[in-house]
Formats: sequence, structure tokens, C-alpha cells
Amino acid sequence: MKRIMCVWFPNWPIQRRRHWEFRSPERKRRDDFSPVRSSEDCKLQIANCKLQIRNALILHASSRGKLRVVACSRAARRRGVRPGMLLAEAQSLFAPAAACFEPHDPQADRAALRQLALWCERFSPRVAVDLAESPDCLLLDVAGCGYNFGGEEELAAKAVAELRQQGCWAVAAIADTLGAAWAVAHAVTPGRDGPRVLVVPPGRHLEALRPLPVELLRLSVEVVELLREFDLCEIGQLLELPRAELPSRFGPELLIRLDQALGTVPELLLPERPAPVIEAAWTFEPPVADRQTLDAVIGRLLDELLDRLRPRQLGIQRLLCSLELVIGGPLHFAVELLRPSLSLRHLSELARLHLERLEIPAEVAGVTLEATRVAPLEFHQGHMFDDGPCRWREVTGLLERLSNRLGEKAVLRPHLQPDAQPEFACQYEPWLHAAVVSSSEFRVSSLNRPPCLKTQPEAIAVVSRESPVGFRWQGRAYAVAHCWGPERIETGWWRGNDIRRDYFIVETTAGERFWLFRTLPGERWFLHGVFG
Repeated sequence: MKRIMCVWFPNWPIQRRRHWEFRSPERKRRDDFSPVRSSEDCKLQIANCKLQIRNALILHASSRGKLRVVACSRAARRRGVRPGMLLAEAQSLFAPAAACFEPHDPQADRAALRQLALWCERFSPRVAVDLAESPDCLLLDVAGCGYNFGGEEELAAKAVAELRQQGCWAVAAIADTLGAAWAVAHAVTPGRDGPRVLVVPPGRHLEALRPLPVELLRLSVEVVELLREFDLCEIGQLLELPRAELPSRFGPELLIRLDQALGTVPELLLPERPAPVIEAAWTFEPPVADRQTLDAVIGRLLDELLDRLRPRQLGIQRLLCSLELVIGGPLHFAVELLRPSLSLRHLSELARLHLERLEIPAEVAGVTLEATRVAPLEFHQGHMFDDGPCRWREVTGLLERLSNRLGEKAVLRPHLQPDAQPEFACQYEPWLHAAVVSSSEFRVSSLNRPPCLKTQPEAIAVVSRESPVGFRWQGRAYAVAHCWGPERIETGWWRGNDIRRDYFIVETTAGERFWLFRTLPGERWFLHGVFG
């Protein structure tokens, strides 16, 4: 079954200029370890940003032979500006320098959406930009993708939340057809308090379409105006009319769009192509064995790669370096990063750490650098650290240096697993294999779990009635003052040996807390964790 998610960015031309573009790392250099080009450039960018945020922003373009308003900010709307209004009329509503009037740039809007489409590939392997003349949404084929997120609603909610962290306000809707998902998403009234996620159950898209306005069928302005003249305002009213009469009265476009929304006419989703492989090479004549020469050449090739990535606001997240030797096969090593970067100094340092621990048995005849994974630069808002983006940048830089110097498997992080058996509820994975870390991953999910869990439960002697009243562990006797439980934990039959345990939290007379359990059947006692 086909399932399409439409991610709509209300008032996208304004969003791109005001919130998303000015947060992008290309403008603010938040993800770069090098300083901005000059202090004057930085001051000018900040001044322009503040001016646009404080003042009303109106975008205009030529329509029907006249300059008209295409999009406007909320401050402009409060003054009476509306899309479609003559530009001269909108200008008359403001004092000089009280508003920013800029030409509409749909190509830049589409280019920004393409960057977001690459970023959204974490939610679906097929992500497309709307083919409209002025696009404002992404279309994702999410058939079967909801399973990895706990369901379609959770998938949509996660996409909206993570886009919000990138500076984008979005609404997501999922339906059986592209047209239905587009219509349901755009039916939401823009506003900070409205619904952000809408999921139409499979097979219910017709019911969801009926009360929606006819313009949500993606019809041209002329067709919508003609329908309004006949007092046809809702899609449900069109469905009641004789189908054969629609093309002759309103043109062929109406029937095509209606059938696309209903799913009787297929509509292709054209995903964005992945970024092409970007590489740079250098040939030594004659071959060299000097490490400083290798460092200098790698730095020059990196600078060439970064110059090609900067205009697209893409950073390197994985860099493959190949050394061609005069004897034997080539040597390869990969520089891995937690987040994409455009910092020449940082990437050169990580490559140098690899070279320091690499044994090169022969002279090097050539070097090739290939950016095997690039990604849109992200604006990190502190994530797991309260000290803000600067603190996060320092920690990620340290983790990247350690992982590339010692090996990725030497620097690990805990990763919680949804497993009832405590021994398997946590696994360790390399930091460089982890997705972007959010602070929610480091919150204690339950106060009923000890922070210190034994690798293997330790057998203990327990004095008990219905619950423990005392126990002996590591040659020391403990008297229980308070006890909470039991909490029954069982594993499924498919796991082989069934696990049935009753867990108790006990507090001793000395104020210490432990996590004990007894096995069922048999009632053998074990200590599994320590609180504090």
C-alpha cells in the first residue's frame, strides 16, 4: 500500500529568509572552527538579520503585468498586506525604512527545499520537492517506514520536531495518495498552536477530502475562480456532480487533479538524487615518503573539496583518503565525523591523526580524497549540553579526535534498547555511528532503575518473608528498612530459556539502596544493581 507524507512549510519564502537562512551555518559559521571572513562582514550580516526580523518583510513578483505581493510576514499582515495585493498599495501602508521589500526568488526557495530533502532522507529513502512553480513542501514515500519509529504518527511527529530544531516550522500529513496528503497538510490554518501532525488512516482519504476547499486540489487560479462562480467551494460538492460534465464545464485540469487526489490516476514521486561523489587527487612525480609533504598535499586537496561544497551549504561527514604506493596495493583510511563540517583546520587535524598511526611501507605515488558522505550543515542548539552550541562543538570535536586517533571502536556510548530483560536494555555503539544526539537520550527514563547495573547478577543470601528483610553481600550483612515491589519481569517464549523475576528496591538502615530480584520458580536471590 502506498503512503505519502507531505511536509508543508507555511509561508516558506518568508521562513527561508527570516528563520532558516539566517540560522544556516554558511551565514553564521557555527559549525566551522575557523573565524568568519571579517568582522565587518559579520556585523553587516547580523545587522541585516535584525533589520528583517524587526521590520515587516514583503516579497513581490510580476503577475498579470504588475508587481504584486507574493508573500509577507506576520508583521506585514497586521498592517493589512495580503498576497496578491499590488506592491504600490502595500508600500503605501508603511513609512520609509519601516518594511523590507524584496523580489521573490522561487529558485532559491526550491534550492533550500532540496537541501532539506537530502536531510530528510533519514525518514524515508525517497524524498521529493513539490513540482509547483513556487514549492513550499516536501513529499516523502513512507510506506513501511513507520515501523522504525513506532508508527506513522510517531514518524511524522519526529520529522516535525527535528525540522523545528533546524529552524523550520512545518506541518506533516500522511495519506494514501500524494494529492490527498498535500491537501490535508495545506488545510491546516498556519499558527503556532494548530495541529502539527495529521494522519489519514489507510483507505479513508476520500472521507478526509470531502470537506476541504477546492483550491487544495492544486488547481490553477482561473479554475478555482470559475468554480467559485458556481458556488462550488468544497471537494465533496464536486464529487456529487456528474463526472462526464466536469471537463466540458471547467476544463481537463479539474478531473486530472481530482483523480490524482482520489488515487484513480497514478502520480509519480520524483525523489531528489543523492549528491554526486566529490573527490580530488594529486600525483607525485617522483614519489615521496615525507610525512610533512603528505600533510601539505592533503590540506590542499581538502581545501579544493570544501570550495566545491560551500556554495551548496554541504559539509563533509565522512572522508575517504587513498594513498597509492609504488609497491603493493593502495592504503585507505576514513575520517569520520559526528556532524558535517566545512572546517579545513579540523578536517586536516583528523586526517593527520590517522597518518600518525598509519604504517606506510613504501613511497607514495598519489593521494585521492573522496567525500563519501556529505550532508547539509546543521544548526546545533546545545543538544545534550546546557552550555549551548559552543560547548557542544568542543565536545564533538574531542570525540571526533579521539575516535580518529584511537579507532572508532575505542570511543563508545551507551544506547538504550527496548528490552524487558535489564541485561539487554543497554548496548554500546561507536560515537561515530550514532545519529545526532539529543538531550532526551540522556534523561533518566525511570527512577525505578539503578544507574549502576551489574554486568551479571550476583547471587546473595536473603532473609525474606513476602519481601526481603535482610541480605548478605560480599561478606557484609545488610538490614532492610524499606522495600518497594515486587515488579514482575518476564521474557517471551521465543527467547528460549524463559526469564521470570520479581524485582525489589530495598533501602537499608544505613540509607543505601539496592535492586534485588528472586527467580521464579526456585526463588534464588540475586543483586542486580546499586542506586547512588
